[in-house]
Amino acid sequence: MTRLISSRATRAVIGSVMFFVVAVMVVAALVVRDRYRTAMASSEGQALRFVAGAEAAVNRNLLGVDVLLACLDNLLGLANLQRDWIDGPLASRLIQGALRQNLLVRHVALLDDQGQMLASSDPRGAELVLATPEGFVAQALDQPVSGLAISAPVVNFSSSEQVLYFARHIRLADGSKVLAIAEVQVSLLSTILVQGVDIDRLEATLERSNGQLLASAPAMDSLSGTLLQPAMGGRTPLDGATQMPSRLSGVSALVVQRNMLYHDILITASIPMDTVLGEWRRESWLVVGVTGLFVVMLLGAGAVALRYLEQMAQAQRSISEAKSTMEQALESMESGFLLLDAQHRVLSWNRRYLELYPWQRDTIAVGLPFETLLAATARITLPQADAQGQRQWVLDRMALLHKRVHSHERHLPNGHVIEITERSTADGGVVIVYQDVTHIRRASAEIEQLAFFDPLTGLPNRRLLSDRLQQAVVTSVRSGRKGALLFMDLDHFKTLNDTLGHDLGDLLLQQVAERVSACVREADTVARLGGDEFVVMLQDLSPHAMEAATQTKIVGDSILAALNEPFSLKGVVYRSTSSVGATLFGESLQSSSELLKQADIAMYQVKSTGRNALCFFDPQMLAAIETRAELERDLRESLAQGEFALYYQLQVWDENQPMGVEALVRWCHPSRGIVSPMVFIGLAEETGLIVPLGEWVLRTACNQLARWAQEPGRAELQMAVNVSALQFRQDSFVDLVRTILQDTGANPELLKLELTESLVLEDVQGTIAKMRELKTLGLRFSMDDFGTGQSSLTYLTKLPLDQLKIDQSFIRNLGEQAADAVMVQTILGMAETLDLEVIAEGVETEEQYEFLMAHGCHLFQGYLFATPLPVGELEILLNRNTTVR
Repeated sequence: MTRLISSRATRAVIGSVMFFVVAVMVVAALVVRDRYRTAMASSEGQALRFVAGAEAAVNRNLLGVDVLLACLDNLLGLANLQRDWIDGPLASRLIQGALRQNLLVRHVALLDDQGQMLASSDPRGAELVLATPEGFVAQALDQPVSGLAISAPVVNFSSSEQVLYFARHIRLADGSKVLAIAEVQVSLLSTILVQGVDIDRLEATLERSNGQLLASAPAMDSLSGTLLQPAMGGRTPLDGATQMPSRLSGVSALVVQRNMLYHDILITASIPMDTVLGEWRRESWLVVGVTGLFVVMLLGAGAVALRYLEQMAQAQRSISEAKSTMEQALESMESGFLLLDAQHRVLSWNRRYLELYPWQRDTIAVGLPFETLLAATARITLPQADAQGQRQWVLDRMALLHKRVHSHERHLPNGHVIEITERSTADGGVVIVYQDVTHIRRASAEIEQLAFFDPLTGLPNRRLLSDRLQQAVVTSVRSGRKGALLFMDLDHFKTLNDTLGHDLGDLLLQQVAERVSACVREADTVARLGGDEFVVMLQDLSPHAMEAATQTKIVGDSILAALNEPFSLKGVVYRSTSSVGATLFGESLQSSSELLKQADIAMYQVKSTGRNALCFFDPQMLAAIETRAELERDLRESLAQGEFALYYQLQVWDENQPMGVEALVRWCHPSRGIVSPMVFIGLAEETGLIVPLGEWVLRTACNQLARWAQEPGRAELQMAVNVSALQFRQDSFVDLVRTILQDTGANPELLKLELTESLVLEDVQGTIAKMRELKTLGLRFSMDDFGTGQSSLTYLTKLPLDQLKIDQSFIRNLGEQAADAVMVQTILGMAETLDLEVIAEGVETEEQYEFLMAHGCHLFQGYLFATPLPVGELEILLNRNTTVR
């Protein structure tokens, strides 16, 4: 019996030992597996949080660069310009001002469609040289829709640093494109990428979908710009991590990828598996050792009940450790966590949950109904609601728990936005996760603000105005009530910027925005288009056009009065005025661009008639502008097609002997016929076409002068050529004249340049210096239209002149107005004192000729001697006789 008992005891002990050995080994395996999952989940969470933070940081910075480049359109008014109209130095200064707001960008430049530098933020301006990759500029310009283009990393040889180039093309008024381009150091992007995060052996990359590496942390210059394998672009981004070779070192790692705001760009984070599982391996060895020890103890003291109980206690401790680990994992979560049972009573929560709902800290307990927690939340977050309203909110909130999966957002009193996700469990309970998405919502709001509102004044920008205006037009046509558009431009705003600085200019724009907004109703819209241009849109006016116009004028006058009041700009008292153009809408459907154009035309009518007033759009203004635009197009085409000719008018001595000619340009248009210079010269000066046209005139005249030099009887003829102020002011003008003389072989002593008094008075010292330089070539100078400007003996004595040309307005009235006769005699006397030749222009009668002869004038030009003639007819006239009368 004893042996039986002993056998039974032995079997019981052996069975018990074997049972507990197996139990311990199973528990150990479970612990190791649980710790493995925890380690993997923890590292995955680390990587996901890092990537989310890096994505937000890089997106903000890339968006800042993109907005900076996009805003150059409004900042420089490029949509209303052509390539030749862009003022490089002014554009460079504006770009420099805009760049101060972005610390990421080193340089911003503006290139034309040939890659030529137009302006830049660098002090060197248009002389800045960018180290853009080959073909990048053309690729950025060829984009069908303007978007942010990002280059491959390149080395900037001036700084020996790796840089990226960000570019966006902008369309000009003539449909051509310019490229706004920004240079960013790769090292700055790498710094932004890691955000100071301390994760052991973390590898982070910013790369394209094809695997091309743009930036990395740690920095790997040897891999910069290369294609990492495998490319991540073909993979579908997952919420979790993937175990694969790390992007830089190639070791086995947990890799998380996230697509950026800008397509084709993504961020990856790689944590090597050695780092991920390092702690787990140490703990696993510890568990294995402990398990082995337990097995040895069980085998050595299996017959002793105390050892058996001791092993049971150890197993309990192991289970407690596993539970503790699970609780620590919950506590380390970045999201709030709440677990409810099937009766919606609280089972578990974590620290983050109480951080989000601190008023529940003293109330929450295991087994507490969730409805009690909701009631406490309603009292805190809905203080304005009565008891019934709070109760109804609790009931509605409890009803959501019955949905299997549900997500909604909650705004807390502290301003935070919480995204609440609820998911039912298999046993009928509910897992609720609380995620703070405040920064995401704020970023979305900032993006919307940048897209639709002016950052300086906070007013709607052109995009938002166009949208509202188009809706207002449709509403006005349907309702029959008129609307109005007021286009405002501050007078002399550029002078303020140039004299007092852009800071005070920006302050003025902000105060103008406040005053204009105060003059309109809340339903009306005040927008800033850019620069000093503002637009006011009035709605719901009278259905009668005259009454609507009166209402519009009242608002416009109040705006003018408000802006006439002095402004205080940091202690500087400044007075400003504005020009306002107005147009009504509501008769028919019109585009927003058409209405803006009408108001703009009316505003420029105010500018041309004195400023500080309001003017309504007149269709005749549009017709005049369209006529001028058509004339400008024809002028450009004719200049390209060579549809211009030179006519020559004789200049004679007092014995009626020819001494030279004046070259006069004529436009021979195929459909317009011969166009008078009075029609097109002014337009050519305004558009800058006078420069190439003047070069053609000078070259053609010199060619003719060289041909006459080979013909007896004409070799001594002088050639007078008019030079416009814009052409004379060109820095290359002296070199141009020298080149033309060398190319044509014309005798410079027979070439005479005619300058106007206004040209000289703009910059007397600069004009004198350039004239003296030209005099060294042998040229002569004549003062054209003398007597019509603000001439003075002071500058006449300094100018290296050879001749004065009496304006034909004085010659025309000789014998009719005594004042003109006195003026002519005065000019002749002044010229004699200064030892200058005098030629009378516009001599048409014998009486004028005899008067001039009698008072000492010996050179003449006018219809009395010859009209302007083509060269062939002029030569026939010269062949007839040695005299011309």
